[in-house]
Amino acid sequence: MRQSTYLIGIVLLGLSIIIAAFIVNNTASNTTNIDEGTEIATSSIPDLMTITQLAEYLQISEQSIDIIISHDDWQREGLSSYDTYQFIPYLLLDNQKRFIKTEIDAWLKYRNDNRLNY
Repeated sequence: MRQSTYLIGIVLLGLSIIIAAFIVNNTASNTTNIDEGTEIATSSIPDLMTITQLAEYLQISEQSIDIIISHDDWQREGLSSYDTYQFIPYLLLDNQKRFIKTEIDAWLKYRNDNRLNY
């Protein structure tokens, strides 16, 4: 039991470091300038993402996302109210989790602004 607690802690710490690096470096630029000064979209990330697409967008594993969701759902159970972006936002469509890109971006900003880690 104690080893699994350490393992979960290590995974969550690693996830926090990866998300922080992602935010700081802003590696997921959505536009590129071409010679005439116009901009073209280069991102293939859709506005509504599956767990696989979210994992690609955040550059983490699907298992890490499942851990975040489980952790957030567990924490949310005991609360009567909370900040909108305190927990990862997702929708259940046909019993499958979907993530809205703008909501995920707001969640990342909230986590960064409040220095929250997993």
